[in-house]
Amino acid sequence: MIRTLWYLIKICLVLGVATYLAMLPGEVMLEWNIYNVTLQMGFLAVSSFLFFLVLVYASGLAYRIISFPSSFARYRKQRRQEQGHKALLRSLTAAALGDHKNARYLAHRAQKLLPESESGLPLLLQAQAVREMGDAAHADEPYQMLLKNTETSLLGLQGLIQNAIMSADFSKALILAREAFQKYPKNYQLLRAVYDLEIRNRLWSDALNTLDQAVKRKVIERDKAFRDRVAIYCVLGDMALAAGSQDEALVSFKKAVDGDALFVPAVVRLARLYKIMDQRKKAVKIVLQAWKKVAHPELISVWADLMPSKKSGQVSPKFKWVESISDYHGDKFCLLAAMARAAIEDGLWGDARAILARAEKLQPNEEVYLLWVMLEEKTSGRADVIRQWLDRAYHASQPAQWVCSKTKRCFPVWQAVVEPEGFFNTLEWCDDLESRSSDPVVFLPA
Repeated sequence: MIRTLWYLIKICLVLGVATYLAMLPGEVMLEWNIYNVTLQMGFLAVSSFLFFLVLVYASGLAYRIISFPSSFARYRKQRRQEQGHKALLRSLTAAALGDHKNARYLAHRAQKLLPESESGLPLLLQAQAVREMGDAAHADEPYQMLLKNTETSLLGLQGLIQNAIMSADFSKALILAREAFQKYPKNYQLLRAVYDLEIRNRLWSDALNTLDQAVKRKVIERDKAFRDRVAIYCVLGDMALAAGSQDEALVSFKKAVDGDALFVPAVVRLARLYKIMDQRKKAVKIVLQAWKKVAHPELISVWADLMPSKKSGQVSPKFKWVESISDYHGDKFCLLAAMARAAIEDGLWGDARAILARAEKLQPNEEVYLLWVMLEEKTSGRADVIRQWLDRAYHASQPAQWVCSKTKRCFPVWQAVVEPEGFFNTLEWCDDLESRSSDPVVFLPA
């Protein structure tokens, strides 16, 4: 309605101007050689006005004809862009519905229709579709194409890293992660990927350096870095000891204990190494220092191994040695179990029975019933009584063990890496496995 009214107004203006010009008074005389032409002023004005209108229309038509190729190209580009966005939207919908084959086709179509500056998302959708389809042969192709665009190259590198990790090629993934961090040094989150992959590749010294950078850039929390650093030093010490380098192992174990003097695996390793190197007093000192604050069966086991040589005429040396630390945590199950075992080995049957009765009240688990079996075998030897204790041991709960916080599997000894998953430093000591978690726990044999 408004457009029609505006069109009528323009017509009225043109007619008004033409009428005004036609009514202008006067004449115009033109002379050329022998010719004389006399024109009314109104006719000349109207003719000039009409000529001007025709000229404007003709110039507009000429411009449209000349600019038609570029206008048509813009129209085609806009049309292709609209079709590309529709294909991209349909690809996202197909991916959400689980139709990855169609999602890959539509993403490829969107990539062809959209300009190169907008090719990042279609390529990413293609890569995800290829990954979901399990097409390992072409899994890297879309990410390789992303590398050609400076704005999407980081996505390409991250995709290649993920593909390498999924194919268990951790060395390739580490190379790509380091390349990504060198290319984008301000993206500190890449430090976390580099650190995790260095752990996967067992590059412990490199992992320590990367861990320091990650803590400095606040990518990894200080508490986690603190625990990981102690675990790495334990691993480095184990490797040095396996290679026959006791001095290097001693340095690593000392760093681990200096980092956390209450981390039992580190204390145990350093104490055993001191014993091997005939430095028993140092071993006794660090074990006793740790035992005063932490009640752990592995500390008692090392303490028992550090027992001095038996003197002539000495009675029950092992029991006395284990009992010597009962001033600390004397009511803990692990100490009572160790004292009962030592009493049985030294032939102190009465003491063994009394201690086992106390231990059974604290934790009626498999370990305490197996100690009852051992005691009965050395004393009465009654098969029916031994069978009863074995039956109780079979139905009793498991003793405290190391539990992986991710897999919920139990391990008899601490280890830095949980295989085959490759989880690093996820073992936690659990005194009461039944109340520790509602998740199922899997026990591994010693």
